[in-house]
Amino acid sequence: MAHTARVLHPDQRIGAVGALGLLGSMFLPWWRDPFPPELSYWAVNRFTFIELAIVLVAGSVLAMFWGRAEGRGFHLPLSDGTLAAGAGIWACVLVLVRIADPPSRGGTDYGLRWGFLVALLSGALLAYGGVRARRRHRRGQAEAAAADQDATEATLRMG
Repeated sequence: MAHTARVLHPDQRIGAVGALGLLGSMFLPWWRDPFPPELSYWAVNRFTFIELAIVLVAGSVLAMFWGRAEGRGFHLPLSDGTLAAGAGIWACVLVLVRIADPPSRGGTDYGLRWGFLVALLSGALLAYGGVRARRRHRRGQAEAAAADQDATEATLRMG
């Protein structure tokens, strides 16, 4: 982990922190049970397709960054920054959908807790890191060229 953090570009580190925050937010209280109000539920307690999608988004970004840190020269259709920014935006959309459609019990919706804020901020941080990483490339550069440049930089850092 320390090696990966050292090798990654600072913009990629920002995105990785956002992705880790998304994964960590699954273990924070997102919901308050309507019947015994003191009881809170983590996102993993009410695991649905939305929570699974958030975990897959964060995990895939972390896998991409880990591969780059290890010097893997795999080519993707878009640049790493564009993919990370898209993943962060998608994660924020998924969190907002979960907020708009809370779980319910006995016809009563669960109340919100603070864990979803961490997920929303982490998704925004992931998107911010992706936008910053994309700006490293020349303005107006085609996505395919930027993606090839990301793969080449990863290989050169290890070589």
